[in-house]
Amino acid sequence: MAKIDPIARAAEMSARGLILKAPYPGADKPWPAICVTCKNPTRSSYSSVITKGQGPCFTCGQRKSSAAAALKRAVPADVAEAQIREANVEPLEDFPGTQGTWRCLCLTCLHEIDVWYSSVVYAGNGACDYCSGSREIPDADARAELLALGLEALVPYRGSNVKWRSRCTACKKIVDPTLCNARKTKYPCRYCAQRATDPDVAVEIMKEAGLKPLAPFPGSVKAVWKAEHIACGKQVDAVLDKVIQRRRASCIHCVRYGFKPSLPAFMYLMVHIALGAAKVGICNEGSGRIRDHERNGWKQVLISPLPGYHAMRAEQHVLDRWLLLDLAQGVSRLDMPQGGWTETVALCDRTLPKLRKDFHTAIAATLEVGGELAEDCGSDEDSGYLF
Repeated sequence: MAKIDPIARAAEMSARGLILKAPYPGADKPWPAICVTCKNPTRSSYSSVITKGQGPCFTCGQRKSSAAAALKRAVPADVAEAQIREANVEPLEDFPGTQGTWRCLCLTCLHEIDVWYSSVVYAGNGACDYCSGSREIPDADARAELLALGLEALVPYRGSNVKWRSRCTACKKIVDPTLCNARKTKYPCRYCAQRATDPDVAVEIMKEAGLKPLAPFPGSVKAVWKAEHIACGKQVDAVLDKVIQRRRASCIHCVRYGFKPSLPAFMYLMVHIALGAAKVGICNEGSGRIRDHERNGWKQVLISPLPGYHAMRAEQHVLDRWLLLDLAQGVSRLDMPQGGWTETVALCDRTLPKLRKDFHTAIAATLEVGGELAEDCGSDEDSGYLF
């Protein structure tokens, strides 16, 4: 049997990248040493390193194995770019790998975002936290984004997945989309999406405005459409585009059911904070009309006693003023089950001080006096608005 040479065996271990810290302990016993590469202590035996050919350092072996596995799992940049574009985002920098965020542009909301490749491609999650509604954005930014989509906000922003009362800048209709849904659709306004091409939608719009079509849809929102004013039964020549913009079918022959012009009356101005709207109206003494509105969230701001005929003229004076300014109605029929939605205006279009002026001017013009006869039911602060 050949004699074991401890010095030769130590030289073999040193040649494998180890700094030995103890004399030769035996072929199969741990040999304390320091790895030259990673500077970590090791306890590999002579037989495992020299006889079996294993690596001298466990730490370096693990790193090499992990690197090989990562290389095997690596995603080519061109493949990653193609896959991430399927999520409707555009990369703004080179692919950083699967373990880091990737700066991209969301093609839906046009925000720059940091995307986790693994989360989108492997887990199937959405790429944009703006579009998903998981990221909070300031009210001003949300309003600006909604306006860019063609909608004007009428109430404060409460979240991208919460219905947001808005008005379409094209057709002036009141709609309630969420910001997330508005981002995803070509036409955020449900009326603009179909009103020019769908006869059924056109008929529904006419009926909502109080008109019964007497002929088929003429095929254009600019064409004259024969209709009956449901309130009074008179025939009118309606134009769908104007009906959409004004959302009212005014008729000088229309009688006001339930209101008696020969009896004493009141004209009033009310606001609804949640709907972001104001309303002018009239009622006879002893009527429960104002209480009906209050039960539905409206708050009285001004009220003035007037003879019935004068109240009708004063109210029409206010409505004519709003029509001259091309102010759209502030709410839809569904928002006021008690009725009266055709005499509303959005507070973002007509501030409370201007509404007060409209009210007092109408009374003065009707009675041909300059004094203010109305009773003021609260300050601007009391009503919840600071305009």
